Amino acid sequence: MAKNKRKVFGQRHVCSRMNFLYQAANLMAQNNNNTLAAYYGKLCRNVGTKAVMHIAPAVKRTLCKRCSLPLLPGVNTALVVEQEHEVPSTAKAGGKRRNRRRRRRRRGKPAKGQANAEASGSRSGSEQKSTTIDDNATLQLQCGLCQKQRRFCVDAEKECWLERPEALAQVITMNARQGVAALHRDSYSCDKPTADH
Repeated sequence: MAKNKRKVFGQRHVCSRMNFLYQAANLMAQNNNNTLAAYYGKLCRNVGTKAVMHIAPAVKRTLCKRCSLPLLPGVNTALVVEQEHEVPSTAKAGGKRRNRRRRRRRRGKPAKGQANAEASGSRSGSEQKSTTIDDNATLQLQCGLCQKQRRFCVDAEKECWLERPEALAQVITMNARQGVAALHRDSYSCDKPTADH
């Protein structure tokens, strides 16, 4: 009997308002109206904070932490992929370092290493290496409005706790006609299994 009860979702209007403000912020950001987009993004955050509603982590990552501008790479955000370079094994093992002297280069003549690299580059003009992103790379987004930088790990195995299935306690589905939400328990909820009476 208790399982068939419907729970009224009292903050439906807050969800719809936050959704509208987030969509408006994205639309304004695509039209290069960044100040208005940041204002709508900040309003979206403030509405959620006041109503004590949490924004999904995937949505949070798309907003700038400082000015709440929707981060759209190529439109209002600079996107840089930084890859960690492996340290040679001699440096890891604590090998001795050689003191290398900087050689002066004559004007107009390239350095020895540069000349060799240019010569080998001209030989293999058609054979260009494709760059791949490794698991240790970091994704850096720089906001175009406030210049705040955000870094994200590219590792596919790392994920936010809230996005894992075992973190899900309950799913609330919205019924548009009645304005009521049905409460469902999933098989992978955090609750301990109990024997049915």
